[in-house]
Amino acid sequence: MIIRQARSSDFKKILDFMGGRQVKRKDWHVSSKNFVLSYITNKHNFFLIALDNDVVVGTINGELWNDKGFAYVGEISAKGRNKKEIVDQMFIYFVNFCKKKKVTLINTYVRKNKKKSIDLYKSLGMKKKGEHLYLERRI
Repeated sequence: MIIRQARSSDFKKILDFMGGRQVKRKDWHVSSKNFVLSYITNKHNFFLIALDNDVVVGTINGELWNDKGFAYVGEISAKGRNKKEIVDQMFIYFVNFCKKKKVTLINTYVRKNKKKSIDLYKSLGMKKKGEHLYLERRI
């Protein structure tokens, strides 16, 4: 498995990974296609992909604010038999990516009813902060 920062040339592979229903979804009044493309090309965003035989099997995306020392994780997703292994390897890569960018805090926000996401982030060493489900991890 290869893990790296996504490039514009990976766009179609990422859309295939997301699936048609997800691609048609609208977030923040823009299509998911435009949303993904902005995360690949904008310097304040990141979009990491895990590739197995040149097929996307996992992604981590979010916002990178290395000038302020933090990264915000928007979404972690994996498909296949080894989802947990894919996520763990991507997160190790992500933490090293953040360290190189001088990031010392990784955070995310999860809705209270998203138990699977909460469990996933906790398994990655993130802890609840405050009364909202705001999870963070110092690195």
